[in-house]
Amino acid sequence: MRLESDDVQRDLASAVRAGLAPAADPGGALDPADVHACLTDLDLYALELPDTAAGLAYGLSHVVPVCEELGRWVAPDSYRAAALLADVIQSAEPRGDGHPAPGSAELLAGIAAGKVTAGLASGDGVTVTAAPGGLRISGDCALSQPPPDASFHVVPARHTRGTVFAAVAVDSPGVTCAATRREGILRLSLKDVAPLALSAPAHDTGGVPSPLLVRARVRQAAHLLGLAAGAHRLAVGRAARRRQFGRSIGENQAVAFPLAEQFAHLEAVRLLIGEAAWDADGGRPAAVAATQSLAYAAELALRVTAHAVHVHGAAGITGEYAVQRYYRAAAVEATRWGAPAALWQEAGRLRLR
Repeated sequence: MRLESDDVQRDLASAVRAGLAPAADPGGALDPADVHACLTDLDLYALELPDTAAGLAYGLSHVVPVCEELGRWVAPDSYRAAALLADVIQSAEPRGDGHPAPGSAELLAGIAAGKVTAGLASGDGVTVTAAPGGLRISGDCALSQPPPDASFHVVPARHTRGTVFAAVAVDSPGVTCAATRREGILRLSLKDVAPLALSAPAHDTGGVPSPLLVRARVRQAAHLLGLAAGAHRLAVGRAARRRQFGRSIGENQAVAFPLAEQFAHLEAVRLLIGEAAWDADGGRPAAVAATQSLAYAAELALRVTAHAVHVHGAAGITGEYAVQRYYRAAAVEATRWGAPAALWQEAGRLRLR
């Protein structure tokens, strides 16, 4: 069974593809500024936002093809960070001083217009503590290359009630960024920083993911699916062009059969992500499907990108071929929301509830 996209989903994916293609360099790499400009020109930052915030009020089902297409291009993806920032602002609990985050309506309108952008941090090295003037966050975490002129960072932080997400202004006192040896990854350091907004805990007391986390997991799963699909496409093309002993290596069963199996897994993940998005849009419980789809997509992205490098042979371990970008991106993105094994365990617990 293959999941057929509706006209709007196909148009969204085609629009992203058409917008990114002219901006890619000969090797397929994209500049963060060009990706941001494409998303802004297409009004995609407004896709999920409600019409009261100048948004288009589409559901996750129409976000999935956008995130997947961005993954196919290994694009510096500012969409997921902006969407999570909007979710944090909309679901934020009162600040430590008892007041809601100021200017929420203006911030959401800025996100919809592409004027307010964010970086997306990962890791568990940041903690939330109580201070006389309200809550403060401190610690270090990894930060994927943020979009140009980013206004905020969305940071996961450990709270006494569990993991929360904090929206931190980049110009806040105590916020510093430093380069690391990993390409495209920065170290974000926070010292007694006052967050603009804090989300509710990512899991409730029973361990059920919050709606904010469910939506973030579906977006991430779609992005990983795109990474895997893009690497698989490169592997199939390489298998058809690379010749050994007078024929293409794709004619060998040892090469062709794993690629065929991976294609079947890609379609299975796409179905699972579609189910999770459909459930979330319909107000039905989507925690299990979202968690399973992310675990499945993360495992598949790691496996497919590694196999694509293998199909390229010795050339696959050089930086001259695009497949390396998929491999490196999958290594970072596959564990952004937790290791696949931990996600499978969580999905099992949710099923047994």
